[in-house]
Amino acid sequence: MKIRHLTTLAAIAITSVAGAQDFATASASAFADVKKAERELADLRRKIADEKVPLSQELTRLENQIIQKRRDVQAARLRRDNEQFDLNALEKEVQARVDENDYMRNLMADYIRNFETRIHPAEVQLYSEDIHATLNAVDNPNLSAAEKYEKQVAVLRTAIARIEKIIGGDRFDGQGLGEGNVVKDGKIALVGPIAVFAGNDGETVGLAESMVNSLLPIVIDIGPELAPGIIDVATTGEGQLPVDTSLGNAIRLKLTETTVMDEFRQGGPVMYPIFLLAFLTAVIAFFKLFDILSVQSPKAGTLQTVLNHLNQGEDAKALDVATAVKGPFGDLLVAGVKHAREEKELLEEVLYERLLAAQPKLERFLAFIALAAGAAPLLGLLGTVTGMIQTFKLITVFGTGDASKLASGISEALLTTKYGLIIAIPSLLSHALLSRLAKGKLSDLEQMSVAFVNGVSTEEEQG
Repeated sequence: MKIRHLTTLAAIAITSVAGAQDFATASASAFADVKKAERELADLRRKIADEKVPLSQELTRLENQIIQKRRDVQAARLRRDNEQFDLNALEKEVQARVDENDYMRNLMADYIRNFETRIHPAEVQLYSEDIHATLNAVDNPNLSAAEKYEKQVAVLRTAIARIEKIIGGDRFDGQGLGEGNVVKDGKIALVGPIAVFAGNDGETVGLAESMVNSLLPIVIDIGPELAPGIIDVATTGEGQLPVDTSLGNAIRLKLTETTVMDEFRQGGPVMYPIFLLAFLTAVIAFFKLFDILSVQSPKAGTLQTVLNHLNQGEDAKALDVATAVKGPFGDLLVAGVKHAREEKELLEEVLYERLLAAQPKLERFLAFIALAAGAAPLLGLLGTVTGMIQTFKLITVFGTGDASKLASGISEALLTTKYGLIIAIPSLLSHALLSRLAKGKLSDLEQMSVAFVNGVSTEEEQG
């Protein structure tokens, strides 16, 4: 319908334009144009139909490709997720292995650091160089982890080889400290926990034991009868080996024993006034004991004899008897006889004066002993405080890595307190004893003076 309308409109237009042309010619021309247009339309439709099938096929192929690409993308995402999961798992596994490696390396480092304390002191000179070199390598930032690990493993192999040697016994050249802490060269034989040393000089022979603050063992002489066996074991590997059932503990305890002079040197300068105070206190205490005991009381009946002579008017005989008594008691009797004829009040005053004169002689130097009993602990405490201050200064500088050195410093600081108490306790007891003896003598003097006054007065009243 649309084509016909177009044809009609075209014909009208042609008729209008041509004007004078013939209607038939215009109609034929229009009809020809219509036919041509229809042919062109048919060709165009065939062309569209011919091109539509390939385009549809191409579209289908492209859609299939899109679907395949989507599937590939999905598979790629799945593979990526799986690979990411595997990568995380591998990273965790690697981190676990790294942590395990660090733990093993630190564990071996701790073992190597404590290796010297686990082996016998005589073996330290064998392995100290390798141990220190390994520890320095562990702290060296220029070495790789593998190189550090290899050096640590080498020390572990050495430790295992050492155990195998000790089981069957081991002999090696080494050094030890002989008499006077003199370094001696010789041979060391080690069987389990027992080590013996035989010096090249043939004189330094004995057990090799540890010594405080020394890398070399000290050689302990255990008697000439065992020396030949020790020399044979150290030199040839055969012989009689002395066995210490205490595994060296008895010897170590023996080595810790110190004399008074050793403790005097270890205590420091405070020991000088402490020992001086002890000497003076001892001298004064013995002197005072002799002084008090030398004051002899008169024999029984002496006072009554004097009173009898006085009451009978024999003053000269009474004076002779009183003069024969020595010490404060004799002075008291002599003063009483000389003033026996005086009034009672005057006689009492004279006797009391003699009593007061005897008291300072009996109690002299007792105050010094009491002072020593109080001052000695204070001096000891002073030495302990100064020693502890010095110990803490050393801790500040060197740390607390070695507990034995710290304990040694504290024990030396406490020596002054020990000797301060050793002096204070006997001084206190001596003061109490001497004071009691002095008071006893004064009590006897007082009793004699009262008896003299009462005896003279009674006889006079009877006369």
